[in-house]
Amino acid sequence: MLSTAVIIFREVLEISLIIGVLLAAARGVCFRLRLVWSGVAIGCLGAAAVAYFAETISNAAQGMGQEIFNAVVLTLAAIMIGWTVIWMRRHGSRLTQRFKTAGQAVMRGEKPLYTLAIIAMLGVLREGSEIVLFVSGIFASGEAAAGVLMGGLSGLAFGVLAGAVIYYGLVKISVKTLFATTSFLLTFLAAGMVSQAVTFLASAGILPEIISPLWDTSKIVPESHWVGQILHAFFGYSEKPSGTQLIAYGLTLAIIVMFLKFYGTTEVKEKKIPGRTKEMAKKIIAGLAALLFTGMAGAAHEALAEQKVYSPYVIQGEFELEARGAYDFDKKEEKNGAQKQKYALGYGVTDHWFTEVYGGLEKKPGEDLEFESIEWENRFQLSEPGEWFIDTGLYFAYEFSVKDERADNVEGKLLLEKQLGDFDHLLNLILEKEIGFHAKDNPAAGVAWSTQYRWKPWFEPGFEWQSNFGELGHGVSFDKQRHQAGPAVYGKMGDHIKYDIAYLFGISEASPDGTLKWNVEFEWFF
Repeated sequence: MLSTAVIIFREVLEISLIIGVLLAAARGVCFRLRLVWSGVAIGCLGAAAVAYFAETISNAAQGMGQEIFNAVVLTLAAIMIGWTVIWMRRHGSRLTQRFKTAGQAVMRGEKPLYTLAIIAMLGVLREGSEIVLFVSGIFASGEAAAGVLMGGLSGLAFGVLAGAVIYYGLVKISVKTLFATTSFLLTFLAAGMVSQAVTFLASAGILPEIISPLWDTSKIVPESHWVGQILHAFFGYSEKPSGTQLIAYGLTLAIIVMFLKFYGTTEVKEKKIPGRTKEMAKKIIAGLAALLFTGMAGAAHEALAEQKVYSPYVIQGEFELEARGAYDFDKKEEKNGAQKQKYALGYGVTDHWFTEVYGGLEKKPGEDLEFESIEWENRFQLSEPGEWFIDTGLYFAYEFSVKDERADNVEGKLLLEKQLGDFDHLLNLILEKEIGFHAKDNPAAGVAWSTQYRWKPWFEPGFEWQSNFGELGHGVSFDKQRHQAGPAVYGKMGDHIKYDIAYLFGISEASPDGTLKWNVEFEWFF
């Protein structure tokens, strides 16, 4: 019911805004009400036709199997919802001006009167068709007809009410805030639909059922409870999810966020910024550049920019040669082309202590690759595999800077690992502090997480998340922190070579658009 209400409210609000802008812009035009409402009526008839044919197609497709059919409908609905969120983020700010311009052109006689009807018709037809597909997806997810009906009527009523309030100016409502809130909810709704779709495909034997259930929270927040129903409607909550569902959910969120970052914004060209606005924009850009290059307080800590996700496990007698690095890609020259490389020799002294010495190289954008530091790293395994609920280890490292203008660095990590079936989950909680004349006042914190699926020894797909929260105590905003996430591949070639490769997409403004990170290890025993 709630998910239906959110969808209908969003679409009806868009229709209301289109109609409101047309009526306001064409005020004074003869027959404007008749023309606009005629267009609305024709658009409704068109949407009804789409619903009719959708039902016909639905009946014809029943032979493919109910699970497959439901999965297809849910996937299509999720794709449409995700694309709507992205498209509105990119173009929504310009739509109002376009409709207003069209209405004014009709009033001046530059366009025929029936333009008002055509614009209203197309707007209603588009949004109405989306409603048909979205509601079909909700039905496919198992929602009761009564709940869908009540949610639809509620969304319709509130959508019309919000549109009327905005049109008549009775209450000052931020349309941008309304759309941002509903877009946030719809993003999670799309992820929930995809996770349900893969459940149907797993039931049909098309996809593997990975660790089912992954957890069971039915005793804490059952789906039948009103809290569980709200979480299910808004965020796709499941009390007994499978690993397949979780992967689908996470990938859907990651894809939508990635598209929102790289496609969901429009570039404003300098020539469109006139007079004082242009001068003010230059001052703002100059100020931001100054903050960036002078090391803004609380910005993302550089030493945390490149991270390996460590396992707590240690093997006695193991020698290791390691090479790893990261390369940043970004549209901005000041962030594009940054590199970090590390080369190391390590040894497992005991079955609980592994020590390693690194040489670090770094290249800043527009500069040459230079030798920067020597690091002594130590890992300690605190428990035997499976002895505790979560296998635990500690990491301590001291980085000696070879340059006078750069501080030394001390770093500590809590290493956690949990194996669940064919999945291996790693979590590193990171705290570090610069030492020396050029050191920053406060320590910095971060998190590194990876999940990998043990499919084949030589190919284990997975996912990584890296977060650098910056200096503690500065209240660093999200966009000034460095957050990245993306797909990864792990594996072992033969008896001696291990590798992992990941491409992490930037999620916050301080992050580069993308980072390619790699790690290769050669292991042998004496």
